[in-house]
Amino acid sequence: MSLFSLSRNPSSRNTVSRSTLSRNLLLSASVAAALFLPGAAQAADTPERADVPAEYKWDLSAMYSSTTAWEEDAARLDELIDAVVAYKGRLAESGDVLLQALKAQEKAARLVGNLYVFAGLRSFEDQRDGDNSARFSRAQGLLAGFNERKAFLAPELLAISEEDLAAMIEATPGLEVYRHYFAEQARMRPYTLSEAEERLLAMANDPLGKFSNVFSSLNNADMKFGTIVDENGETVELTKSRYGAFLNSTDRRVRQDAWQGLFREYEKLGNMLAANYEGHVKGRVFTARAKGFDSALHSATYRSAIPQEVYLNLVKAAREGAEPLQRYLELRRQALGVERLEIWDMYAPIIEPAYKDIPFEEAKEIVAAALTPMGADYLDLYWRGFEEGWVDAYENAGKRGGAYSWGTFDSKPYLSMNYQGTLSDVSTLAHEYGHSLHSWMTRNTQPHVYGYYETFVAEVASMTNEALLYQKMLKETETPQERVYLLQNYLDEFRGGFYRQASFADFEMRAHAAVEAGEALTKDSLNEIYADVFDAYYGDAVHADPLNASEWSRIPHFLRTDNFYVYQYSTSFVAATALAKRILEEGEPARDRFLAMLSAGSSDYAIELLKDAGVDMTTTQPVYDTIEVFSTMVDELEKALAEL
Repeated sequence: MSLFSLSRNPSSRNTVSRSTLSRNLLLSASVAAALFLPGAAQAADTPERADVPAEYKWDLSAMYSSTTAWEEDAARLDELIDAVVAYKGRLAESGDVLLQALKAQEKAARLVGNLYVFAGLRSFEDQRDGDNSARFSRAQGLLAGFNERKAFLAPELLAISEEDLAAMIEATPGLEVYRHYFAEQARMRPYTLSEAEERLLAMANDPLGKFSNVFSSLNNADMKFGTIVDENGETVELTKSRYGAFLNSTDRRVRQDAWQGLFREYEKLGNMLAANYEGHVKGRVFTARAKGFDSALHSATYRSAIPQEVYLNLVKAAREGAEPLQRYLELRRQALGVERLEIWDMYAPIIEPAYKDIPFEEAKEIVAAALTPMGADYLDLYWRGFEEGWVDAYENAGKRGGAYSWGTFDSKPYLSMNYQGTLSDVSTLAHEYGHSLHSWMTRNTQPHVYGYYETFVAEVASMTNEALLYQKMLKETETPQERVYLLQNYLDEFRGGFYRQASFADFEMRAHAAVEAGEALTKDSLNEIYADVFDAYYGDAVHADPLNASEWSRIPHFLRTDNFYVYQYSTSFVAATALAKRILEEGEPARDRFLAMLSAGSSDYAIELLKDAGVDMTTTQPVYDTIEVFSTMVDELEKALAEL
């Protein structure tokens, strides 16, 4: 039954029975600092959280007014889990008993979800706070304990024959709503083990999920990147959040110092990070094999009801369609006037920024104007979020990097970012709000059992928002300079959301395949895999500094327990590109189909929801159409550059 949806941050997801609890711990995640270009400005000091004005911080009091209230709920969790366990051995008695058991599970799931997410959000506010970190670790244990104790549900439910279950549904008011849920359980029948085996795997979920925690603590709390001298000759701290602004600098020396300063620290820890990642991959391979899947990739795609060919076709098409990407990078090299394009040149502005130092209040208005095609109700909900304290806008010392949206069925759809005033930050605001609005519409339309959305569609709303933003801004450009700047930014978003994620998926597939073939994952072997993949996509268009081979070590999404996540950024980008085009061209009919998908939650399979919205991801055509859109935009950039 539904629990949470997180947008741009990695964590764990238990998959004992494909219950909504286990499927939706973290639904969509894109840590901007790792996956896209992180927008950030250069500030002299990172403020403490207490110094950030209240209107720019989220309001978690709606979940728990105090840690005391959290402790009170934690104390009564066992009672709710006991109520679930009381139905052990009884699910087949009658439809009424089955319905009561499902309701008991929902009640416990909602409570443990609130405990988990609140503790996580508090921890993410300042990861230096030991008390909050300890509470989040405790919440993870509570979640693992819940999953362990309810492990009997899936095997016992599957033990009911299809005929008996159909009769129970027919005879019991209230069970009909679970029909798709039951179908999902039945689909997992070949990969559901005995009660004892499922319980054992549930017990292993918590320790096997700790690899992400190790990386997160290191990455967000312990790692320091020293200082660099900025464009003004001032010595400032290099942080992950500021890193993006430094890469946007017009001073090539600043870009190089920032890039090398960041990557050197990951390279120094390469052996430890490789050992941590190998442990994670082996854990995923172990779980997949224990459940009877052919491979970890098979497990990941099957659990999401996505044909494995969707993944393989994406990687194949992206590799084959890399020529427009390389052509764009060659245009970038020419515009920058450099003999050789270096890694640290890949995000540099090729023209004086037409939009910079954008106040947050102005960013809100820019995004709202772009979302006008979505209709009045969508816009009203957008503004409501700011009024109700959904948004945590600014960086503070110790705050988790990047941007994400997270919440439970009962909470506000909170979103966090580290806003610094760049155009990329405006785009991130549109992106994260897409997640939060998707979450709100799902939870306020669907019953709890379907009150979440599958990972495969988790990035579609967010990326559609971004596409609408850039299309509106491009339409309203008045000068070639503005057009060049916007095209460059959109192409960079395109590169980050489609090509970069496809290359990450390529790397992740190869790393898992190596373990499944009995090979070790070491710093050297992972660097070699990453370098090979990078070369396949970027070719000679960019010079790969040797440090770049270690980039795998700083990507949080590679450590999600629901691994093979990143390909869904690419597929979502494909879907969003098509859907935004339809909304702008067709108007209300396309918009209504899109909003229906956002409101559908998990009431149908994700790939079917996309079909209903107008995009069939079981074919390769949408992928090649997306590559063609990118190619056309490269043509437009070349033309705009010639007009300068």
